[in-house]
Amino acid sequence: MFTHCSARRLLTSLTVPVAALLVAACGNGSTTPASDAGSGGEPAAVEGIDQELVEAAQEEGGVVLYAGGHTRPGLELLQERMQELFGIQVTFTREDSGAIANSISAELASGSVNADVVSLTDPGTMQDWADEGVITDADVPNLGDISEGLDNPDNPQVPYSLVPLGIMYNSANTDPADLPTTWEELASEDHGAIISADPGASGTALAYYTMLTGLHGEEWLGQLAERQVAVTDSSLALAQLVLTGEADIGIPAIESAVISAAEEGEPLEIAFMEDGVPSFASELAMLADAPHPNAAKLLVQYHLSEDFQQALADQGGRSVLQGGPQPPSGADLSDATLLTADLSEIEERGEDVVARFAELFNR
Repeated sequence: MFTHCSARRLLTSLTVPVAALLVAACGNGSTTPASDAGSGGEPAAVEGIDQELVEAAQEEGGVVLYAGGHTRPGLELLQERMQELFGIQVTFTREDSGAIANSISAELASGSVNADVVSLTDPGTMQDWADEGVITDADVPNLGDISEGLDNPDNPQVPYSLVPLGIMYNSANTDPADLPTTWEELASEDHGAIISADPGASGTALAYYTMLTGLHGEEWLGQLAERQVAVTDSSLALAQLVLTGEADIGIPAIESAVISAAEEGEPLEIAFMEDGVPSFASELAMLADAPHPNAAKLLVQYHLSEDFQQALADQGGRSVLQGGPQPPSGADLSDATLLTADLSEIEERGEDVVARFAELFNR
């Protein structure tokens, strides 16, 4: 099932630098303590988070996050805030959701789990892990504040950022007036070379193609395949290929990633289509076998705090809280046709979408 809101014509261009989109395949790091919290001082209080949990997390010394749903700036912000507020060191690995899911699966198979928390833009995998007991409830105190329709309180995974999708282009090479204004135009008209993430490797791309084939039918995918389309396994490579001129349009473009890199000044921009804005929520969860369970629980709970939701919005993300902060430089999507994929729809049609894509695009 797809959810549609009232629509008006929307073609919004945002200056989008490439830094967050050109993240390295993975990155591990820690920060220098930003306050006395990590060296014996009193940690700052965050509303809704229990002080006993903070103290138990501090005894564990740190927390490990495998991040498929975060941008690198978002991770660096998280490191800084967790150190400053709670004295907790965050170590992360940043890859696309498919690679992160494979890493977690490999650790589970080996019987040696290093990660405490995982984030993905792949709701299908998250739900599989929930059903299998791989992830567990982090007792988030303000689940009731999440916007209606974004969270299932019976599941341990929680949404922490709303992610709208569009197309990306290089403003140094492409006039916005020459861009398609609808997904139908993108598939039926020649707007230059296109680079797409593979839905067989990217959870973001899978949700995107499931939503658009649900909106316009499988024939839309066949039309798109007749355009000049190259395919990459990682959505993180799209920006580089568009920026270097190897492609004119990249799909799907992730708004939260592109806005968060805006200060870098690269000539990359994002446009939203008038016939629908595919959107989904990035999710995170603590692992049932987390080596640092209290720190893991604290990390998940902090993501839904007003403090971190505001910080994410300041970086270009969209809050999942009712009435929560939105990015000051983001497009006004209040009148857009927002498309959201029901998880059951992705599970039901996902394999067919991947198979058809592979057939049409020679994967």
